[in-house]
Amino acid sequence: MKSKHLTILTEPEGYSEKAKAMLRKIGPVFSWAEIKNRKDILATADIVAVKLGIKISKTFLDCLPGLKIIATSTTGLNHIDIKAAARRGINIISLRGETKFLRTITPTAEETLGLMIMLTRNLPWGFDAVRRGRWDKEKLYGHELNGKTLGVLGFGRLGSMVAKMARSFGMKIVACDPYVPKSAMARAGAVKVSTDELFRKSDAVTVHVLLTDKTRALVKRRHFKLMKPSAYFINTARGELVDEKALLEALEKKRIAGAALDVLSNEDPEGRHVRRHPLVRYAKRHQNLIIVPHLGGATFESMAKTEEFIAEKIVQVLRAARRYDRMF
Repeated sequence: MKSKHLTILTEPEGYSEKAKAMLRKIGPVFSWAEIKNRKDILATADIVAVKLGIKISKTFLDCLPGLKIIATSTTGLNHIDIKAAARRGINIISLRGETKFLRTITPTAEETLGLMIMLTRNLPWGFDAVRRGRWDKEKLYGHELNGKTLGVLGFGRLGSMVAKMARSFGMKIVACDPYVPKSAMARAGAVKVSTDELFRKSDAVTVHVLLTDKTRALVKRRHFKLMKPSAYFINTARGELVDEKALLEALEKKRIAGAALDVLSNEDPEGRHVRRHPLVRYAKRHQNLIIVPHLGGATFESMAKTEEFIAEKIVQVLRAARRYDRMF
């Protein structure tokens, strides 16, 4: 194994100092901005640490001929060209499968409940009214969560966490997940139902499904047609899980009461997708759609914890490689 490993941080600003210190113990650490024109460093870098905002494409990988590890502080990997990395034999380190650790990361679940409250109580539009000098109380009556039914699509770590939080508001929980048995859902206070039944029964539906080729466009037009006209839709998972044209149609035709989105399909780190997105255009003109810029996990606490956890995993992988004389 090399005595020194060169790590590139694609987004160094705000990166945990503790994580940087761990990485510096195995070698120098640079930001992408510092070295993108330095062929000598690009040729020798063997580790890149990335967050969700950067696309690790084949073109990006071609700039780093010596790369051995991509370390991403995310569970989803759709921002990485997995096939290109596999062809190069690059090891991908992520948070996927780190259930024990991930149970300590709560911000996306917290945000889901926050968006649900904002949407059902018309809080963004109430704030906007006051900013404009109006006191539109009578126009902005909302709905309470107590006694309502929340449908949780995907009952893994985040789905079950959201269900637990929602129960504290007095909500009833129905859930759909082919990988979670009825008994486990019952222990978490949820009733297992089919996908169609979930959309039909729920006063609000929240999506917590991992994006794969099988789950892409999982939520379709027919699902929105099943929903109550008074129901709400929340997505803090991935935009590609939803047929966005069908969601827009459901809002325009008042098939549902409203939606709150933390994610959109084909997100661009620079925000170029926002300027042309039909749902964004709709949100500018209507008071039943909230869109925020993928803030689910974006808390200082969770970022630091995940960056430090990933840095530790990098060190562990290198130690294992040294023991078994592989990779490096």
